[in-house]
Amino acid sequence: MEHIAAIMVLVGCMQTTEACREVPAPTVAFETVDECRELLSPAIEATSTSFKHAYGACAEVDPALFVEDATIEWQVKAPGRLQVEVKVDDGSYAVAARSESGAKARN
Repeated sequence: MEHIAAIMVLVGCMQTTEACREVPAPTVAFETVDECRELLSPAIEATSTSFKHAYGACAEVDPALFVEDATIEWQVKAPGRLQVEVKVDDGSYAVAARSESGAKARN
């Protein structure tokens, strides 16, 4: 069984960071963060063809969380950083993934 150690999150914005939505990533789960980072820039560039602003992040994830139900939450922070958090849906809260090194592309 494959262990997931990182996820890719892509977000596209039409005008401002208040009008953003999650965009399907070409690959969502990775065995290592490095594998995710290798594909991040091309994925952001592809997203930027449809949106005025595109952001992406590779975030480390505890593989055990995928046994439980979890919600991935994201927020575009100034200056153009994508923050990703994973919340366990059983009522407890765990920051399993946070990326302060999110990338940004602009058309």
